[in-house]
Amino acid sequence: MRYAVADTGSNTIRLGVYDDENGQLKQLCNTAVFANLAGFIHDGVLTPDGICAAEAAIKKHQETAAEFGCQLNVFATAAIRNAKNTEEICKEIKMRTGAAVDVLTGEEEALFSFAGAAEDFPCADGVMADVGGGSSEVIVFSNKQPISTLSVPWGSLKAYKAFVSGSLPTEEEICAIQEAIAKAFAAQPRFCGVVRQNLCIVGGGVRASTKLAKIFLNETALTVNAVNKMLKMITENPEHSKNVIDQTTPKRALTIAPAMAIYSAVGAQFASEQIFVSDKGIKEGYILKKLL
Repeated sequence: MRYAVADTGSNTIRLGVYDDENGQLKQLCNTAVFANLAGFIHDGVLTPDGICAAEAAIKKHQETAAEFGCQLNVFATAAIRNAKNTEEICKEIKMRTGAAVDVLTGEEEALFSFAGAAEDFPCADGVMADVGGGSSEVIVFSNKQPISTLSVPWGSLKAYKAFVSGSLPTEEEICAIQEAIAKAFAAQPRFCGVVRQNLCIVGGGVRASTKLAKIFLNETALTVNAVNKMLKMITENPEHSKNVIDQTTPKRALTIAPAMAIYSAVGAQFASEQIFVSDKGIKEGYILKKLL
């Protein structure tokens, strides 16, 4: 059986096409449209232009899905979930594209991300962070099973818009992002005192961070300490850092440092040291848990 899914996020609308081979997913296509839905949200409402941006991206992905001989399934995360006009957005997209938008709860988003990525994690115990544009989904797990979940209302793009005044954050702005993450955890007593050495991260931001670690630090493995070193370098030498980021990961030029600030804050919360990276995540988990 073949499946096509579109992950409608705050920054990108990403398509994945997969063949199911006895419960194992083989990826055939992975592409994204940078729709920047978060940029079209004003006073909590996704504007008509934002709905048009979503429509255009979904139609493009429908064409690609048709080329692979399957129908597109569409789900949405923080940008549409948190909008004041969620119902209107879904109704308009359905009318214009024929696609029904499945708006995930924060808990669903976290669990699907974990289901898709867990097999890639070499550790049985740890904490997973899926840092998106509008929110970050966190799961503490033991024996490869989820124990506690939390949808943190801060993602890389939302944090950039709320805290950063220039192209790259200052030391004070990085601290503000980290404090916002710490505040979200402090409101949840079940996470108090929980320690996990292994921090498992999914999402495009962590892949970009790994590339930067090779350039900035000549390190091939990403660690929490390496993330903190890169944040320090960004604040101490922003002009050089901006040039490197623009050349290495231009599509994430504004959001990569806020994403790293979130990784750092999650790592500090759980006293994590090692970082493991998975290329899989919510799209695979959505198929495994919702469509199969």
